[in-house]
Amino acid sequence: MTNATAFSTHITVTAGELPQLIRDASLAKRPLMIHGSPGLGKTAQSYQAAEDLRDVFGLERVVELGDEVNPATDFGYFDIRLTSFGPEEYGLPSLDAERGIQVRNPVDWFPSTDRTDLPDRGILIFEEAVSVGPAMQATMYQITHERRLGNKKMKPGWQVVLTGNLLTDGGQVFKMLTPLANRLIHVYVVSSVDGWTKHAIDHNFEPVLIAFIRFRPELLNTFATHVEKKAKDHAFATERSWECVQDLIRVNPNIHPAMLSGSVGNGPATEFNAFREIWQSMPNIDGILMDPANAPVPTDTAVRYAVCTALASRATGQNFDLICQYIERMPTTYTIMTIKDCAQRKKGEITSTRAFIKCASQYGEYLS
Repeated sequence: MTNATAFSTHITVTAGELPQLIRDASLAKRPLMIHGSPGLGKTAQSYQAAEDLRDVFGLERVVELGDEVNPATDFGYFDIRLTSFGPEEYGLPSLDAERGIQVRNPVDWFPSTDRTDLPDRGILIFEEAVSVGPAMQATMYQITHERRLGNKKMKPGWQVVLTGNLLTDGGQVFKMLTPLANRLIHVYVVSSVDGWTKHAIDHNFEPVLIAFIRFRPELLNTFATHVEKKAKDHAFATERSWECVQDLIRVNPNIHPAMLSGSVGNGPATEFNAFREIWQSMPNIDGILMDPANAPVPTDTAVRYAVCTALASRATGQNFDLICQYIERMPTTYTIMTIKDCAQRKKGEITSTRAFIKCASQYGEYLS
């Protein structure tokens, strides 16, 4: 069962759309539940949402639990792993000797109205929300719906987001209790090559990695196949594990194959290494930019992806017209892909050129 098949009855979203959805839910003061398989980027995009909300409210920093805090100028992002706690830890009893009664002390991360040491605004991210049993899920009723924990009220500027994997993912997953489910907005995340590529370009991933995923999109996320085949290998490819590859090759372009295999699995790692050899032997990009009308155009699919991605990584407002001259000699699919990647890398600089305006009039329906 693929990730998309698991959600065949739902409207699905990509990880790149999550910041906007989290922002909207938070501003509406409604708790959100994000469903999706491991490695899709749910946590990373939640942090991006925190940065976006920081800007919305004109605050200075996003702070995490344990950071020094200025409550008035910081936005909190507290990532809570529900599997790390038991329900009894959400309010340990103690004696109020002065009044002679038992009281409950909330956990350190709960942003109650009396906490002057925590930000006035923020997001509580409850990870692994369906990996805990009914007792822990019941604890979430009060936090998500009543916005309190015991007798402590949550600060008005804080909102709740939950994340969790699927029943089909092979991990410990419990069915969400109906009363909790009905308190949440539910969104369903699927893998997306276009969404991952946009993220990779925005975060300056190595062009060779972007080109490879463009060439072999089915290797972006192999988790469903890993589960279906009950593979014994520990490593499999996901958006998260390819980001690990990005970190490795940035540190050492000649990283040991065992490190790549240990990140995304043996099959994807082997293919990526083979593609890197193609990357090293592709046509000279400087030569293409010097004579785009006559430079050789590759016929091999892998080399085409390599050349187009390499050209996009070198794009500027000054050379974009030269890039257009060359890529328009390729099949339209590669032309459009390269134009979109160039625009994504240098948004204002590329999109204001005469060459881009001409491309927009010619390929406008494909560039939106």
